[in-house]
Amino acid sequence: MNMPEEAMKEMGFDRHIAFNENILQVAFGPSETLLSFDTLQFADYSKVDADFFDPLAKMKRHREVFPNDCQKAFDLGVRLAGR
Repeated sequence: MNMPEEAMKEMGFDRHIAFNENILQVAFGPSETLLSFDTLQFADYSKVDADFFDPLAKMKRHREVFPNDCQKAFDLGVRLAGR
């Protein structure tokens, strides 16, 4: 998601995601949701006019948090493939 987790909750997306997950569980069985927040939109923010983003904060989060999100996605794939 291209927004912080707090913003996602303020906008009510967490309720929509939970609803969708429940529907998937009813239709297909066990379901998991994986969210990655405040992701990068651009490889180089200096090349775009996007003043509403903090490029330094985005890059910091990408370096520090995104690798963990990628590992979580891999682990989720392993769990799903093993079912």
